Amino acid sequence: MDFKQLTQFKDIIVLDSRNVKLADRDTFNISWGIDKNYQVGAAISIASILENNKQYDMEFTFHIIADYLDDEYISLLTQLAEQYKTVIKIYYIDAQPLSALPKTNIWPVSIYYRLLSFDYFSERLDSLLYLDADITCKGSLQALAALRFEDHEYGAVVVDVDAMQSKSAARLNNPAFQGNYFNSGVMYINLRAWLQSHLTERFFELLADEDVVRNIKYPDQDILNIMFLHHARILPREYNAIYSLKSEFEYKDKEYYKSFINDNTVFIHYTGVTKPWHDWAIYPSAEYFRSVYRLSPWKNIPYQAATRKHEYREKYKHLLYQNKIISGIVSAIKYNLMKG
Repeated sequence: MDFKQLTQFKDIIVLDSRNVKLADRDTFNISWGIDKNYQVGAAISIASILENNKQYDMEFTFHIIADYLDDEYISLLTQLAEQYKTVIKIYYIDAQPLSALPKTNIWPVSIYYRLLSFDYFSERLDSLLYLDADITCKGSLQALAALRFEDHEYGAVVVDVDAMQSKSAARLNNPAFQGNYFNSGVMYINLRAWLQSHLTERFFELLADEDVVRNIKYPDQDILNIMFLHHARILPREYNAIYSLKSEFEYKDKEYYKSFINDNTVFIHYTGVTKPWHDWAIYPSAEYFRSVYRLSPWKNIPYQAATRKHEYREKYKHLLYQNKIISGIVSAIKYNLMKG
């Protein structure tokens, strides 16, 4: 696979509303990789960073790699850039060449866009923070921006939840992953080390190794973990507070989320099918996202309804828990009638 060819973007759109223009290298660079389903997630992720860091003297450059664009989204992002006097760069990518890579309904081809970010920006920047589009910021990024890498460090990451540690160590046949297996939703990358260590090439070498691939469950995350073992700085949990909104109906405890999200939390990672932009995610735990949404150019746009079977499967359970019995039954019927 000619990976360089993949980074020949169809278009690069620059939305720059800054009063003072700076070179990208002189700012804190953050990127997302999205398909159509995560447009609003990435946008509010950007807004949450700006809203929660506006009191600090920080300059950001935001990069979105997207395989789908429409005029409405570009218009809304333009309004967001104007609202916060910031710069957002959109990189329009053709997803077709990546379609041969391992993927599932839950893990779409867009997961590889983080790799595109690392490869493309390694020739242009020294460091890059990559965030999944279901991440909301609620704290300061000053300490993270001040981090300086050692030469051997490929990046800074946060270990995944406890349940993933032993399972991943066993699956990948290496006990060293116990306590070190990280979640790839938040990765602060030492791009100089990425380039010098030829990590893009290394990624595809591993992806082509049948002995490696047969043990992989999470396509890019597992391979990144193999590459980064003994080369990663471990960040505290506050930089990737992993919380699934299905916990609301599973535990039926309105205070449960506070065990994961607290005053020190910087990034909330809303994993799982239900996202805070879904119209059934009506919980205090989703308010960190929704409070920013209401301040953004999206404020007059309704939250997203369920459209896919796995979304209806969770929606009806949430609605029943919320005592919305009729709506829950209707969603359950739709779930059972849908194919796939």
